[in-house]
Amino acid sequence: MLFDFIEEIHEKGEPFMEAMLDAGIERLRPVMITVRAAVLALVPLSIRGGPLWEPLCYAQIGGLSVTTFIELLLVRVLYGIFVLDLKLTKWETIHIDTAPGTVIPLRGAAED
Repeated sequence: MLFDFIEEIHEKGEPFMEAMLDAGIERLRPVMITVRAAVLALVPLSIRGGPLWEPLCYAQIGGLSVTTFIELLLVRVLYGIFVLDLKLTKWETIHIDTAPGTVIPLRGAAED
């Protein structure tokens, strides 16, 4: 979803670094809410879940914490390396020249 969001921002004509920052900021809240809900749901089971569930819950809590860091920071850094340094992904700056007041329809928008 992060890459799709970056590509949507790119179609609007934003530069690469702004698209990366906007995508990270926009995706931060839903990711953190989901991870926090999952971790809080696992806490009671990790405290009184018994010999099988306690270590399993600790492993899941640790895994969710590590993958959240990986998704929000490391994936964007690697994507930036692929685009800017290695040039494996093509990123072109889109210039949209329109007259003031012109409406540009979004891709996939229904025609009236």
